[in-house]
Formats: sequence, C-alpha cells, structure tokens
Amino acid sequence: MGETISNTKAQSLFWLGRYTQRVYLILHFLRKYRDVMIDEDENAYCIFCEKLGVENRYTSCENFLHAYLFDKSNSSSLISALAQANNNATLLRGEIKSETFSYIQMSICHIERCAEHSVLEELQPVTDSLLAFWGSVDERIYRRDARNMIKAGKYLETLDLHIRFEYPHERIIYFLDRLERHVTKEKSIFDQDLFLEVKEEIKQCDYNKVKALSLISRLFIVI
Repeated sequence: MGETISNTKAQSLFWLGRYTQRVYLILHFLRKYRDVMIDEDENAYCIFCEKLGVENRYTSCENFLHAYLFDKSNSSSLISALAQANNNATLLRGEIKSETFSYIQMSICHIERCAEHSVLEELQPVTDSLLAFWGSVDERIYRRDARNMIKAGKYLETLDLHIRFEYPHERIIYFLDRLERHVTKEKSIFDQDLFLEVKEEIKQCDYNKVKALSLISRLFIVI
C-alpha cells in the first residue's frame, strides 16, 4: 500500500474532516435557528450555544450572528474552524490534491469577504465549496487510508452534532453506521473496544446523550 501515514498526518487528516464538516453542518443548523430567532424567539441563540457546549458570550441575536460567524478571536467561530481546516490541509499537500485544498481556501476567502455585512444568506458559496471539497476527496484522494481518516473525522463530527441537536434516533443510527465503515478500517488510530461501547450505548432508543458524546470524544487515540 506504500508508506504508512505518520501520526502527525493522521491527526491532520482526521481534524481536516472534522473541522470541514463542522462548518458545513453548523451553517445548516444556523439557518434553522436564524429563522427561529426572527419569527419566534430572538434569544434562541442561547439554546444553540447550549446544545453546542460553547460559551454564550453574546449580547443579542445580531451580535451572535456576527461574532459566531466572523470573529477570528473567537475560537468557537466558524471562521476559526475554517482556519483550522486550512491549517491541517496545508500540512497535507502530499496526501490531498491542490484542487481539493483549493475548496477550503475558496471557503475562507468568501467568508472573509462577507464579514463586513454579517448576512447569513451570503454564505451559500461556503456551503457549495465544502460540498465540492467532499466530492473532490472521493474523486482525487487515491490513498484509501488517507481518505478513510478524513471521512472518519467527517462522520464523527456529523454524529456528534446530530446527537447534540437531538435528531431522530434512526438518523443517529444511520450516521453511526457511516462512521463505523471508516473507524473499523483504520484500527490503529481509533479505539475499537471503545467504539463497541459507543454502538451499544447509541443503539438504545433512550441512550444517554452526555455519555454518548463523552465516548465519541475519546475514540480517536493518536496523540
């Protein structure tokens, strides 16, 4: 199969997948919560922060939408998550193609251009670029182990966020199954025994959300 991927690159591949998917999904969730903030409860962003487990440092709906999207000094912001994705992608020029990398850079350029206006609708090109990134991962990354590591990060983040936002159990199980495809192929970087605990817990209809999130957070074992 060629050279074994180093621990440093395994970390970068995994976190590239997580950060990229985090931005993509949070934009989706934000659009729903923005509508609630406009039509029902202007303080719904407080619930959003609580579900994500991030500090609610915001003073209003408008302040939240601007700072959470565009504040580079806020480590929880989406622009910070994109910067982290870009940092990891930069370390992986030998594993991912320039075309794949370019979609992350396009996302950053667009979110930076939109920072002055703070209009969520203007961020659709970020979503489009991230979808193109995932398509390029499938088409342009030829090393199966590298592709598995990125997609394990993607589906671990997907599972984590859907649990936090209390999606229906059948949807949670679907993402658990998608995660399993990649975790079990890369046994050296994921705790396989712990993953069995994750499955046992989540497959219960009345699973413990806090316990499930704690187990998921410890699956990746590369230091």
